[in-house]
Amino acid sequence: MKIEKVSLQVSNFEQTVKFYQDILQFKMITFNTNYAAFQIGESILELNKDHEDNAYYYHFAFNIHANLFPEAKKWLSTRLTLLKEDNLDEIDFDGKSQANACYFEDPAGNIVEFIARRTTSPISDDKEFSSDHILSISEISLTTANVRETAGKLDKIGIPIRDGEELEKMSLNFFGEFEDGAFILLGPIGRRWLFSTKHAIQAPIIIQTNKGIIDNF
Repeated sequence: MKIEKVSLQVSNFEQTVKFYQDILQFKMITFNTNYAAFQIGESILELNKDHEDNAYYYHFAFNIHANLFPEAKKWLSTRLTLLKEDNLDEIDFDGKSQANACYFEDPAGNIVEFIARRTTSPISDDKEFSSDHILSISEISLTTANVRETAGKLDKIGIPIRDGEELEKMSLNFFGEFEDGAFILLGPIGRRWLFSTKHAIQAPIIIQTNKGIIDNF
């Protein structure tokens, strides 16, 4: 499964658009007073202005080259403040994930992650990091009160739970194939996000994948 496009509803729209364009230097491909879209490697991130100021937030991650995590973290640290968990500003995922990651918040309150997947992301010959080294959207949260029903819908369109794991109704579930390095993070309302004090909320979202479209409106 590949994540081709993610469409989010965001508050602080102008500040958030400016953050992705100026701070993270993402390539803007569409913009008007209510909508902005950024090309991020093989994926598109769409930001839609939330006119009712619902203060929705999401968790999503960006894949970077497997060998550029130290450079990416240094690049981010000159532009923003990294989030911490147990006084650490990065994490080494062993076991199934095999990745290094760090986290930050954008002006809309989204919990954003840069992740270098050691076994599935390509190696770069470059010695320095730039936004051009972001490969794709790697993860996107899908929070719902109906975890089992939503899991069935994902499975029906050909997005299986990772490695045939058992579905956990009260914790996070990774949907997608390990070798693709892209996952829909299906979980319940209320669980705390790693590297944040925020808890998962249900928010409107459209996720376009190469297997089909998922929405949570």
